[in-house]
Amino acid sequence: MLVPPPQFEDRDERELLLCGPGPSNILPSVRKDLTKPVLSPICDDYFNIMSDIRTGLKYAFQTKSELILAISGSGHSGMETIITNLLGPNDTLLIAKRGIWDLRAETIAYKHGIPTHITEVPFNATFSFEQLEAALKNYRPTALFITHGDSSTGTIQRLEGLGDICHKYGTLLLVDTVVSLGAVPFLMDEWGVDAVYTSTQKALSGPAGITPVAFSELAQQKINRRTHEPAFYFDVTLIAKQWNCFEKSKNYHHTLSPPLIWALRRCLIELSNETLPKAWSRHAQTTALFHKMLTHYGFEFLIPKPEDRLATVTTVKVPKGCVDQDFMNHIRYKHGIVIFGGLGPTVGKALRIGIMGVNSNEDVVTKVVQAMVDATRTVVKSKI
Repeated sequence: MLVPPPQFEDRDERELLLCGPGPSNILPSVRKDLTKPVLSPICDDYFNIMSDIRTGLKYAFQTKSELILAISGSGHSGMETIITNLLGPNDTLLIAKRGIWDLRAETIAYKHGIPTHITEVPFNATFSFEQLEAALKNYRPTALFITHGDSSTGTIQRLEGLGDICHKYGTLLLVDTVVSLGAVPFLMDEWGVDAVYTSTQKALSGPAGITPVAFSELAQQKINRRTHEPAFYFDVTLIAKQWNCFEKSKNYHHTLSPPLIWALRRCLIELSNETLPKAWSRHAQTTALFHKMLTHYGFEFLIPKPEDRLATVTTVKVPKGCVDQDFMNHIRYKHGIVIFGGLGPTVGKALRIGIMGVNSNEDVVTKVVQAMVDATRTVVKSKI
């Protein structure tokens, strides 16, 4: 044979405390459900699980929309799904750019021939409604794309009332909630959000690879009258028939990963058992403690305004005298904790620390702060 059978080494990796911007550690109950039996994509048990997921997603997103389901893929699949199902070359997308995910939305739009306009703020700030309304009034776009919680910058964007402003100018509101859903308040219907996506590997403490999306009634009307065709794999008019969004059609579109749908279902059960208000409160209290301890030990926040700081991912300036990679390596190899450096506009400027999901508790906060203090002293001393 041209290619002989390869020899594989055993790769045993110790479990680390994942405190970067994602993924977070997996809930024990989710880990257990990942080993449940594989199901056929055309059996009743499979469709019953999908029904459970849709019910849980309505609670998580706080929507009564029927066009709600999950896409096979990472968070970017959700981004591409909501953009390309709602916009084509004859539409325009206004992008509120402050971090890397807004840049990714611009890239997706470009690849699909969708004209874009940009309104921008510095990476360590968020948008005022006055700036957004001025752009909406000027460009009259088909849709506005904005990121709720930005893991590349550590900022949280105020959204309440933005949907009304968008609709005033005939614009749909598209929102990325990948690192915010389940940790900070998000109310799709009350806030007038028209399309939204999230991911399981952040505050929901599940595995990556399956991405919930939801569309408002207004968005559904736009989809029904669109003149362009999105990619087959991301076409929600087809996927909705597999998820039985409007009728018990039980159509086959593609084979979703059974372990991932089991996992998403369990994530939503855990969120429902805790309840959204308690999950929001837990994250707020844990992050407040984390920020208090960081301040006590002299760490500087990258985001100057406390109200702009994200509850799930905190960005701090790289301590003086430290190289960010040396700092991260010390924490990983001595303390077994993973944190990340900057991404996109924050490369070389920040450390990104995620305290979310199952890791949003006082014990984890204490371990992370102690490791950061130790790393600062050790890494700076080694440079002298």
